[in-house]
Amino acid sequence: MRAIAAVAAALFACAPLAPAGAPAASIPAPSVESTGSTTIIRQHDDAASLIGVALVVRAGLDRETLKQNGLAALVAETIVQTPVTASGSSAEGLRLDEAIAARGGSIRFTVDPTDVRFYVEALAGDAGTVLALFRNALAAPDFSPATIREARAALVRQIAQNQQVALQVGLDMLNAASSSQANVGLPELGTPAALAQFHANDVRTFYRNYYRRGGMVVSAAGRLEALPGDALTSLAMALPEGTTAAVTVRTPSLSGATREIVTHRDIASPWLIAQYPAPRVDSQDFGPMLVLAAFVRRTLSDIAQVPGVVSPTFASRSVGAVYAYDRMPATLVLYVNGGLNGNPSRAFATALSVVNVLAAAPLQGSIEEFKAEAAGDFANEATTLETRTWLAAVFSRENATPDFINRAVASIAATTPADVQRVARKYLGNPTIALVLPRGQNLQD
Repeated sequence: MRAIAAVAAALFACAPLAPAGAPAASIPAPSVESTGSTTIIRQHDDAASLIGVALVVRAGLDRETLKQNGLAALVAETIVQTPVTASGSSAEGLRLDEAIAARGGSIRFTVDPTDVRFYVEALAGDAGTVLALFRNALAAPDFSPATIREARAALVRQIAQNQQVALQVGLDMLNAASSSQANVGLPELGTPAALAQFHANDVRTFYRNYYRRGGMVVSAAGRLEALPGDALTSLAMALPEGTTAAVTVRTPSLSGATREIVTHRDIASPWLIAQYPAPRVDSQDFGPMLVLAAFVRRTLSDIAQVPGVVSPTFASRSVGAVYAYDRMPATLVLYVNGGLNGNPSRAFATALSVVNVLAAAPLQGSIEEFKAEAAGDFANEATTLETRTWLAAVFSRENATPDFINRAVASIAATTPADVQRVARKYLGNPTIALVLPRGQNLQD
């Protein structure tokens, strides 16, 4: 602990003074329009060659009962696989994802605790047609047994792939343990056993009940002047009016001095993933937590002493910290691949001790370098159209202003060492820990 404290203190004491600003991309502030109960966000970018559109519908995990896990994903995948036609298009009769791909675009979805989020991207000249195809499938999905069967098979394949990623397995376990409602912590895509029980009527009923305009967000970025004037409004009108309510399913929270969840997978080395509560984007603690996350990432990387032969990309996946401010509830997650230095127990103990030291030891020196790093990380992560559309939607949901870049940079710039210390003490208490071990390995190994 003394050695770890010395490393942490040295990082702060040796941090040179640097401007707190970030190398933020030149991104215009988003504009917001309300169309009834739907919010439309636009981010014009004349330098972009593409247009990206995120459609967020209140049809996520919290609309499922415990017996319906996977139904939200199955409905979304059915929409993606719905056959579409477009007059004059060479893509007539193809599935929606195939028709969009035929025009050089892409479509995918994510099931979040409260929403299902579709993201469509295409070249500016094709985006109008691509969005029209998406609107047609969204307004009238094909709930035939054949389409649902193909959608279910696609989800089962994706689930099998996810189960081979230790970090994702650990995150799923932690989300289930930390959620205040049992259904919010369910696996995003469900399980093969749960998906097998759903029939066409289940899928149709879920769509009819929850695919409504109330609370919907259409967030677009890129060369929006290339879109037909009514393209985004028309997409927002694809669903009927109405609001929906979440299904409340309470779950007892974990308690005790140690909160550990253990599972085994076909992996080469053990992983530790620790989850802490974190502030929302509209909290006064948002900026300090971004700075704190940057400091934790740097400290873990330095202490882990990643070998030089390991690429930075691999290292970033093997040890690090992620502030998931776009989830509800928000969390700070640190993760360590125990195979990095050949001593998993030492690696895990060191990672957790770093956080304990941060919450207990006074911070010395300047934090300006970490503020610049936090702002730079935030700006760099917001360079893709997909991220920009999603962050604008998240910030709009939490606050009336979706100007995520300026709000984050301003919050970071205002952060003081006392703020970082306060946030560390407030949030970095007793974590929930997931251990993902190789099959046949015990905790004592």
